[in-house]
Amino acid sequence: MSPPVSILKGKPFRRIQREIYQRVYNHPHRNLLAVGQPKSGSTWLFRMMKMIPGYLPYAPPGISIESRHNLEPNHLTPPPAGYTVTKTHSRATPENLRIIHETNRPYVVLIRDPRDLLVSWAHYVTISGRTLVRWEAARDLPIEQRIDFYIENVLPDTLNWALDWHREIHPSIGLLIRYEDMLADTPAIMRRVFDHYQVNIAEDKLAAIVEANTFQKTTGRKPGEAQANAFNRKGIAGDWVNFFSDDQTAAFKLVAADALAKLGYAQSEAW
Repeated sequence: MSPPVSILKGKPFRRIQREIYQRVYNHPHRNLLAVGQPKSGSTWLFRMMKMIPGYLPYAPPGISIESRHNLEPNHLTPPPAGYTVTKTHSRATPENLRIIHETNRPYVVLIRDPRDLLVSWAHYVTISGRTLVRWEAARDLPIEQRIDFYIENVLPDTLNWALDWHREIHPSIGLLIRYEDMLADTPAIMRRVFDHYQVNIAEDKLAAIVEANTFQKTTGRKPGEAQANAFNRKGIAGDWVNFFSDDQTAAFKLVAADALAKLGYAQSEAW
C-alpha cells in the first residue's frame, strides 16, 4: 500500500501524520531502533529504514550532536505515536541496555572498521557545525596531525563503543551488522535488517529502497570520488591505506590490534 499523500509540515503536523499512518498500516513494531557508531554509515541505514511504507523519523528529546545519546525510559516506552524509525549513537551502558531491552523490540547496531572511522572523522571534524566542542583543537590541524590526534585522544573510546556492543548485544532481539558488509551487498544486508524487524518488504520495494539510497544517487558522485568537506565523503571501505603513514599504522596497532581481531577486522597484525 502506498502511503497517503502528505502536505503536512512541521513537528505538530508530523505527529498527526504518524497517527494517521498508525490507522492505515499494521506493522508488528511501532518503533524501529538503529544504533550506529558515529561515522559508520548510520545515516545511510536510517534513510533506507525511513522508506518502509508508513514509517516516519522520530528523534527522542535531548538526543543531539553534543549529547552522549544516553537514553531515558520515556524515549522508547511507550513508543511514540504511529510507526517511527529512531537512530542514535547510544553506547552499550547498563542503563541504555536496560531501556532498549525492556522494550522487547528488535533493534540493529551498526559498526565500521575503526581504521576507516578514523579517516572519516579526520575529514568530518573540519566541517563547520559538526565538531564536538571537545575536539575543536583538531579542526585546523593538517590531516596528518588530525590522524595523530585521533589515535591519541579518540581511538580508545571508539574501540570501546564497538567492543561493548559486540559483547552486550541481545542474542535474539539485537542484530549487529558491519558497514563493509552493507557496502558489499546492500540488498542482502537490508533483507536481513528488514526481516529482523519483522517488516514485510517485497523484493521490488527492497530494490527500490536500495537504489534510491546509493552513494551516487545521494551525492551525485561515484563511490571513491571524494569531496573532503561533504557529510558523505567517499562511500568506500579500506580508504585508511591512502592516509596512514608507517608510523601511524604502528601507533594504531599498539592501541587497536586486539580490538580489530575481536571485531573481525584483522585476523593477524600483518596489515
